[in-house]
Amino acid sequence: MFDFFRKPVFLIILVAALIIAGFWAYFSNRSSQSSTSTSSNNSTTATTTSTTETISNLTNIDPKTLTDVINAQLTLADAKATETDKKLQLSAIEVVLPGSLVQGAGDTYYIYSSTSDTANNWVIAISNTDNKFVRSKTVKADYMGNVTAINRTYLKTSYVSAIQIAEKNGGKDYRQGNTMTSVKLTLKNSDPKGWLYWVVEYSTQTSQKQFKIDASTSAIVTE
Repeated sequence: MFDFFRKPVFLIILVAALIIAGFWAYFSNRSSQSSTSTSSNNSTTATTTSTTETISNLTNIDPKTLTDVINAQLTLADAKATETDKKLQLSAIEVVLPGSLVQGAGDTYYIYSSTSDTANNWVIAISNTDNKFVRSKTVKADYMGNVTAINRTYLKTSYVSAIQIAEKNGGKDYRQGNTMTSVKLTLKNSDPKGWLYWVVEYSTQTSQKQFKIDASTSAIVTE
């Protein structure tokens, strides 16, 4: 019986079996590496996608990243108001944004008033996209009403921060549960107490939801 194992036929079969086993181990290892690589790539893609979705609009960026942009826009508005009438004082700001709240969209309206003109306000409208502006004299009764000069010392909350405060206090749920048409923020002296407040208004085609925020303390105001 042991003579069979010494025959050439057995040796050929043995060598063939070893070769086949070697190929099987090689391809099995390659398959395992490919699976691991694919899993790693998918994980990287998922992480990248998640990061992209996390930082996507004004609701979740760092408000400080737009500080210079906002200040430059206000400086431009002040300059154009002064060119018109040195007595004009900033009395309100209105920021009108698309429902998506994408960064760099919409328009900002800077409203200036003067105690010497009881009938009209001046409006400097600036595009948030390209900083182009239009100024116009507007009858108080037609837009914004009889606003009073803002004490800028109390303007410590940017409109971006105001959006994010509103989001944390019910705005996000409202926005995600409805089809938004726009989000409007209005800064002016108003009730209660005649202090400086941001009013954040979420709008759909059929309804609105508002939040009032103290521009100095960033606190939500309940009337």
